[in-house]
Amino acid sequence: MEMQMELSYVFAVVITGLVVVFLGLVLLIAFINIIGAIFKSIDKKRKDSEKAAAASKPSAAGKRIETAPAVPPAVNNEDEDEIIAVISAAVAMMSSAEGKNYRIRSVRAAGTPVGNAWASAARIEATRPF
Repeated sequence: MEMQMELSYVFAVVITGLVVVFLGLVLLIAFINIIGAIFKSIDKKRKDSEKAAAASKPSAAGKRIETAPAVPPAVNNEDEDEIIAVISAAVAMMSSAEGKNYRIRSVRAAGTPVGNAWASAARIEATRPF
């Protein structure tokens, strides 16, 4: 039961398959380029409207903006002394291990973390006690 295919039929199938694949790729590239152009025009319009809104705002050069002073969190004085002692011990161990003399000049609260909110959340999660 041998099945013989004509050589012209095989070539027609192969050529048709290649044409369909490459035509699909060209259409996909065209579609992506069109979508990219649409998003670029939307982004340009948004930036232009933001620039126009910023230009129409009155400048705040003559106005003085007062901010409320930052209130440090309430920390028990004994806890603060203990924290300073722990930091001092860590610095002393580092200085003796490296053969250098390190000194603590001041200890102050770092304040609120600045930067990416996700990075701050990851830092808090990584340093949270068990």
